[in-house]
Parts: sequence; C-alpha cells; structure tokens
Amino acid sequence: MEEIEKLLEELKFEIGTTDVLKDSNEKIVLGTGNFYGKVLFVGDDSNLYIDENLKVRPGSSGEFLIKLCDIVGLVPEDYYITTLTKSEKNYRELEERDKRDLKEYLMMQISLMNPEVIVALGQDVAELLLEREFKFLQEKGKILDWRGNIKLLATYDANFAKKSRDDGGKRSKVAVEFWGDLKTIKNTIEGI
Repeated sequence: MEEIEKLLEELKFEIGTTDVLKDSNEKIVLGTGNFYGKVLFVGDDSNLYIDENLKVRPGSSGEFLIKLCDIVGLVPEDYYITTLTKSEKNYRELEERDKRDLKEYLMMQISLMNPEVIVALGQDVAELLLEREFKFLQEKGKILDWRGNIKLLATYDANFAKKSRDDGGKRSKVAVEFWGDLKTIKNTIEGI
C-alpha cells in the first residue's frame, strides 16, 4: 500500500503539470472515499467532492450521490469517487492535448485502484472509458465487461439526476432510474 500511495502522489503531481492546470492555483484532488473500494464512480462534475474525506458542498451533486449510496446500502468503504480532471475544470471544455493526458492519468488511477465495477456518470464519461459511441438509452444501467475482470455500468450524471429529482420530485423518471442503477451496482458487488 505504501508503494501505491507514492505512485498516487506522483500521479497527483503529473496531473498538476498538464497545460490547463500548471499555471492555475487549483487544488488537485484525486478523489474521495475508499481508494481500495470495489466501486469507482467517475464523473465530470467538480461538485462531486471537495476533499479526500467525502466532504461535499451542501446541496451538491456529491451530497446527492453519497446520500443515495447510503440509502441503497453502498457504504463509504465500498466506493471511491473521482472526476476526469481532478479539479474545478470541466473535461468537455479542455484542449485535446489536456484531454488525452488526463485520460491517461485516469487509466493509471484505475489500474492502481483495480475496482470491481466502474460507474460512468454520464454519456461523455462512458464514451471516454469505452472508447466508442455509447447508445445511452439502450445501454444505460447495464453491466458491461470493460477491461480485465472490471465491469462497467453507465448511468446519468449525478448532477442531472439531482436536478431531475429537484424539478420532478422523488418519482422523476431519471431519479428513479438512477436509484435503480445504484441498486444494480450494490447487487453486482454482492454477487462478485
């Protein structure tokens, strides 16, 4: 574990040297939760966490995701949450070179973590990880084989699900499907 911790510090440093981040004063946070958990949530939403200790902004998409995980029975020891940029930046708005570098760093992070299930929060994340067009309406919520023995499930972006619930209430179609996808993840890790 000590070796992995050193590699993670090196990874954090490398991320900070990308063109988009090297001259900014933004804090680089690799993620939050249990790095050795079975589930890795990957999103492109800087509101998923503030620090490594599951600290989130009140009313944020991160708080929404963590509350739903708690309700479904995914405890903090089960999961780790990360973003594509590890910063306040939005991946979609970056230059291609930065996107390529950050994707490579994400792959390194995944190989160090070696989760059982990756949850792609949103279509963009799913397409980045699968390296193909993702037919969201047909493939969302399905357990897919990814690389090695790692499974992948793509679902809605947590912020989109939160807004849908806020606007449409607990019975919002998106919120209900997001909830169902979290239950599928829970059942999947129990079955592995």
